[in-house]
Amino acid sequence: MTFSATDAAFEGFRLTRRAPVAVALWALLYVVLMVATVALMGPSLATLMAEVARLQDMASPQPEDLQSLGALYALLVGTALPLSLLVTAVLAAAVARAVLRPAESALGYMRLGMDELRVLGVTLVLFVVFAIAWTLPFVLVGVIGGVATASGQGWLWLVAVLLGLAGVAGVIWLLVRLSLAVPLVVAERRFAPFASFALTKGSFWPLLGMAVIAIVMAVIVGLLGSIVVMPITLMTGDLERLAAFEGASLVELLQGAAPALIAFGVINGILSALQLAIMYAPFSAAYRDLKAG
Repeated sequence: MTFSATDAAFEGFRLTRRAPVAVALWALLYVVLMVATVALMGPSLATLMAEVARLQDMASPQPEDLQSLGALYALLVGTALPLSLLVTAVLAAAVARAVLRPAESALGYMRLGMDELRVLGVTLVLFVVFAIAWTLPFVLVGVIGGVATASGQGWLWLVAVLLGLAGVAGVIWLLVRLSLAVPLVVAERRFAPFASFALTKGSFWPLLGMAVIAIVMAVIVGLLGSIVVMPITLMTGDLERLAAFEGASLVELLQGAAPALIAFGVINGILSALQLAIMYAPFSAAYRDLKAG
């Protein structure tokens, strides 16, 4: 099968039409994730939203105010991140399985086994790789910029700008070359975070074009979904409503903010599941077609 970037880019739409029940189950898992987060962090979420509201009302927030907000965000991320990473691995593997092994449709293609553990491991490895690839060039840019300022040699700023652009280009190149790691892991049932390099050789530009189309489509779906559900959001309120429950117990928060939480959970679950399919399925289709070719 010949790889077509435009054909692969729309694999997510074909997937939602072919397996709507699976997409609905993915949305349900997102809702479960939100319920678990609220159960673990409900009062802290209310405090966070209240802190955000206070900062918005301040003419000039002080460093200690920002530090307090940062601590709340760190607590939220630290609590929710492990579960979120696991759910992301389950869903990423489910999308790949839906494209590459469509016969395994039970439970919306979701499993909790070695495929998911390998996906989680690959995701963490690639996160470290991209963090290093993103950080090193810009540390060097900062050093060169500092030298340029201290020495008054303006030409060094040109070097810094060119180095920064080269760094961005390098990260994009790396993202594309490693973009098939997750479907490869699921299809071949092996931990191989860098095997995507061989498969994507000679296909950088088609894969980049496919990724851009998929991202644009996911953004459009998100914007259209937000417009469609805006009346519901206006009626129930969004998470900013939690600010009114600062200091309340979890039971009081649930009693008072239940409509907003339910609406937010269901709406974001549906939109997240659709965007998941639109964003992830093209890379599995690209793996399938490149491997066959």
